[in-house]
Amino acid sequence: MTLALSFLFFYGVAQIISYAYVHEKLERYAESILMRSNSLISQVKEIDDLRNEFAIYTPCSDQYLHSLRKRLWPYPLIKDISYIKDDRVICSALWGKFTVPLLLNVFRNKVERSGYTWVFDAMIEEGITADILYTDNFAITVSPFAFQRFWEDADKMNFNAVVGDTKHESHFFRIGKDVNRLEAIEHGREKSLSFILIRTCNSVNDICVIVGTQLPFFFYGNFYALFFLLSISLVIGLLVSALIINNLERNQSLLSRLEYAIDHRKLHFVYQPIYRVKDNSLIGIEALIRWNDDKVGSIGPDIFIPLAEQNGLINKIGLYVVENAIKECAPILQKHAITLSINVSCSDICSELFRQTLVNTMQKEGVSGGSLMLEITERQSASIEEIKQSVEFYQSQGILFALDDFGTGYSNLSWLSLIDVDEIKIDKSLTDSIGTESINKHILPGLIGMFRNMPRIVVFEGVENELQYLFLKENLPECCAQGWYFSRAVALTGIAALLPGGNA
Repeated sequence: MTLALSFLFFYGVAQIISYAYVHEKLERYAESILMRSNSLISQVKEIDDLRNEFAIYTPCSDQYLHSLRKRLWPYPLIKDISYIKDDRVICSALWGKFTVPLLLNVFRNKVERSGYTWVFDAMIEEGITADILYTDNFAITVSPFAFQRFWEDADKMNFNAVVGDTKHESHFFRIGKDVNRLEAIEHGREKSLSFILIRTCNSVNDICVIVGTQLPFFFYGNFYALFFLLSISLVIGLLVSALIINNLERNQSLLSRLEYAIDHRKLHFVYQPIYRVKDNSLIGIEALIRWNDDKVGSIGPDIFIPLAEQNGLINKIGLYVVENAIKECAPILQKHAITLSINVSCSDICSELFRQTLVNTMQKEGVSGGSLMLEITERQSASIEEIKQSVEFYQSQGILFALDDFGTGYSNLSWLSLIDVDEIKIDKSLTDSIGTESINKHILPGLIGMFRNMPRIVVFEGVENELQYLFLKENLPECCAQGWYFSRAVALTGIAALLPGGNA
């Protein structure tokens, strides 16, 4: 399947390149033929303007023929100049005086145009035809080589061309082996998506050139091009297949290893300290789950959390965090007035198993509900009514709730009116705007004014420099903050060192 898709992809690319190449060549071909047609018309007009010079001599006399030959010499696109009477050629610069006048009654096409009569492929004698235009007693024969060089591209590239008037009423010169099809497509008698047709005109001379060709398979008749396409498709197809298989195996391997890590308690925690801004006192910690696999090494939550969500393991991780983080932090929570913040999904808090596990773990470890802060966001899929009922149950156990990611669009003011939360966590994107020209900078003053009069705890996430810290201390000293400015996420022993007494 991958090989077939690879072949189709490269074939499509090759066809696009082929189309662009042929289209450009056709455009140049059409312009060249139009230039030659304009030059031919100009030479015809110049010679026609000289007819009065010939009128002073007796038609077909030696002086007359000599004058014709003299004037014919500088015009490479004109083959002959003739004296004509009653549609019969009497004499010409090339042939001299005909013993029997040449009757112009055998031809492919005859067109009346701009006061001239054009006869195309007129029979001169056996095996010789010519394109002739005449008026009154004066005729001009177009050189058979006028468009000869364009036949080379016609044969080589399978190009076809028709020179006609701008109204499509008359076609004069034809070049190529498939001109009939070109004319049929031009006039709408035939449809073809793979036939390229280009039209270029000159309104002054009332002339248009229509060129066209069948878009070829780029490897048509070329074994080496086909072999190259198949080879590169095979190589790319195998490489893509190998990458897909490797990725699937890696995901399957990671998934099985993640499940093993959950079941055998191989996941561990680091904790992000949360400080009150006005006095830099530690008021809480946020549990962050980490995975250090024995074989793969450190795997970030940005990889294994989505993997768990996609494969139905996220609820197991939620239970793992509740059981193990509370157990691990119980000694600190019992001794110090700080809270442990845990990120949970709405499907977690609405789950009966999660409720029983959380309450049982609290009772078993001797941790009060007031020491736990469950962080939720608006991006959850459960119904708001179901979430409200669940929140009320946990709050009846003394457990606190925080609205996470406030300011991102996932958590907004409407949720503050729907759910009674104890803490609001301001997203890092708003914190980052402090001291910058970010559009979020203009949102902050309004939020700060609102937060000053709000009884809830406000925590700014991602405080990383002194400018941000001083801004918060000056404008909202009662708020709390977490981020690298205070401390990176550390193991529990690192948290114990930050507490009064320097131990748990």
